[in-house]
Amino acid sequence: MKYSLLAAALFALTLSACGGAKNQALPETEKANYERALRGEDVDCPHGIDANGNCLKEGADPRPYGGTSKPGH
Repeated sequence: MKYSLLAAALFALTLSACGGAKNQALPETEKANYERALRGEDVDCPHGIDANGNCLKEGADPRPYGGTSKPGH
């Protein structure tokens, strides 16, 4: 009984850990930047990219909202 529970736990851990990041579902707008980053190429965004792979507009802050670092938050 102990070994079957251990085997089931290890099997579940293996399935969840080895899902593979290359098969993520990404919106079409982010997919091109994500694939370029995986290949090690530069992304064509003059002001950088945010954490989701979107190009930033001029003057935009790439940090997520939260805390008190931005006025009004």
